[in-house]
Amino acid sequence: MLIKKKVLNNLFVFILIVGVLTVSLATIASTMPVAAKDVPSHIILTWTGDARTTQTITWQTDANTQDGQVQYWEVRPGHLGEQINLAAQVKTVVSNKGEFNVHTATITGLKPGTRYAYRIGIPGTWSQQAHFATAPVTGGEFKFLVFGDSQSINYDTWRTTLHNAYQANLDTAFFINMGDLIDMGQDYSQWDAWFNATQGVLENIPCMPVVGNHETYAPERRLAMPTLFTDQFKLPMNGPEGLKGQVYSFNYADVHFVMLDTQIDEEGRFVPDMLEKQKHWLEEDLATAGEKWKLVFVHKAPYNNKPNGNPTIRTGFAPIIEKYHADLVFTAHDHVYAHTYPMYNGMAVENPTKGTIYVATGRSGSKTYSTSIAKEWDDFFYNPLDEPNYLTVEVNDNILTVTAYRQNGGLIDKWSIVK
Repeated sequence: MLIKKKVLNNLFVFILIVGVLTVSLATIASTMPVAAKDVPSHIILTWTGDARTTQTITWQTDANTQDGQVQYWEVRPGHLGEQINLAAQVKTVVSNKGEFNVHTATITGLKPGTRYAYRIGIPGTWSQQAHFATAPVTGGEFKFLVFGDSQSINYDTWRTTLHNAYQANLDTAFFINMGDLIDMGQDYSQWDAWFNATQGVLENIPCMPVVGNHETYAPERRLAMPTLFTDQFKLPMNGPEGLKGQVYSFNYADVHFVMLDTQIDEEGRFVPDMLEKQKHWLEEDLATAGEKWKLVFVHKAPYNNKPNGNPTIRTGFAPIIEKYHADLVFTAHDHVYAHTYPMYNGMAVENPTKGTIYVATGRSGSKTYSTSIAKEWDDFFYNPLDEPNYLTVEVNDNILTVTAYRQNGGLIDKWSIVK
């Protein structure tokens, strides 16, 4: 009997230990990044080079997975193009939720205006097949999507806004997110939720994002450079020193795109001369841009709709933007949709040939501002308190058309500029 009782006691202890280990392992797993696994996740298309002949693809794995490849081929009806494998570069990223690896591969030598299929991973662990298309040589008609701040408590609202917009515009070439992608930019769990919400879209069309002030927010109410933004989004490195990957420009067809960083209050302590650096860079960039259309994207608006303005941003950037006659400046931060009269030197002018129109892009996430109001420079104003919104921008040679939609597809506003 004593032996039997001892065996039963030992069995009980063994079961208890297994139970404790199971709970402990489950707890550890729940605190690890969703990306911490040996299969590819969070696939991103961007451009770091010429949009006509290159495509940059980024994805994440656990910190132990060092190998990664892109396998791609041209899509031709009735014929499987030659499958080409390209090895990725790997960088280990440290976040508040642990380490993970970011794999990046830039495909070069592509044909302009051509559709390709691809998958990523390693032989035996491939992602599902996805697609991308290169930009045309020049000119031609194309469309892109613009999303205001997607920051949220959770990212279901952002998911619905993005997927509704994509399904309604399957011919879109790419999309732009205007900054404040998430609410706390140094919290990986929010990036994980943001990327999970983009699945089904971001691996098929590129995203060219703008840095917002919330990308600089870290836990414990600290400010930081937007390192989780720059670690995960691979963007053109043609901006000024100290701001590469945050300030950049690129071309698509006959349009020149310029992305600026307006987080002077947040990042100025780390890059004290960031405004002067950007002003000098912006002047050179716009002066040499020969494309028909020039579009600028900033998070904080030179012509704002919140009660408090952004005088540093306006006096710093607006004179250069208007000197070189950028056609439109897209803005965010105020979570409203609005567009100004054509502006020049702080004054409304009679038509777009003599000034620049500033377009507030609204909100694609769940956060609203009831205090944002119409200002004297606004030609149109709408506060999307009831549901989020998004924009389409269509370029057709000498006509550029901006359309604002509610999340459910209802029309808010539509207008055009003719050159």
